[in-house]
Amino acid sequence: MKKLLIIFLALVITGCTLFEGSKGPDLPAKISQYPTDAEAGSSYGGMGGNRDDYSAYAATGSPDVTECGDNPRAWTPDGDQVSTEWLELEYFDELYVSDIIIRETFGPGSVVKVEGLNGEEWTVLWEGTYKTKLCPYELVLPVKSLQENITVNMSTFKTDKLRVTLDTDKVQGWNEIDSVEMKGYHTRWYVLNDTLVTE
Repeated sequence: MKKLLIIFLALVITGCTLFEGSKGPDLPAKISQYPTDAEAGSSYGGMGGNRDDYSAYAATGSPDVTECGDNPRAWTPDGDQVSTEWLELEYFDELYVSDIIIRETFGPGSVVKVEGLNGEEWTVLWEGTYKTKLCPYELVLPVKSLQENITVNMSTFKTDKLRVTLDTDKVQGWNEIDSVEMKGYHTRWYVLNDTLVTE
C-alpha cells in the first residue's frame, strides 16, 4: 500500500512539474521610449528648444502636464481650426513598434494618423478617428501587421521616428500634446504553436 502511495505521489509531482513548465516560451522584453527631439509644421511658441514654450520640443520627454488645460509644457500648433498639422518625434533607439501612446492635454480628439519613418519613406502605422470626453486623454494605439497570414503585434520595420498628424478642424479650440510614448522590441517575433519565432 505504501509503495502504491509513493508511486501515486511521484506521478502527481511529475505532472505538476510538467504543467508548470508548459506556460509557453519566454518573450522578449518590451521597451518604452519617450522622444528626445521633435519638430512640427507650426508651433504657437515658435521653434524654440525648451520644454515650457508650446514648441514641438515641449512634447519631448516623459509626461509633465497633469491637468487638462492650456499649458506651455505641451506642444500647441500655431492657431486653432487651421486644418492639418503635424508633429515629428525622434527617439533614442530604433524599435519594431508595438504601441504608441499619445497624451493629449487640451482639446483631445484631433489625431487622425500616425506614421513611422521606414528608410526614407513615411509608412502609416495607424489611421482613423475617435471621440473622447476625457481630458487629459491617452490615445493608446496598438500596432499590428501580418507575417504569412499570422497577426504580429508590431510593425514590419524598425524606426526611431514617428509623425503624428492632426486635423484641428475636428475639435473646437486649441489642441495640445504633452508626450508621445513609443513601445516596441529590438527583434521582430511572434509565437506559433507555443514556439517563439524570431526574424
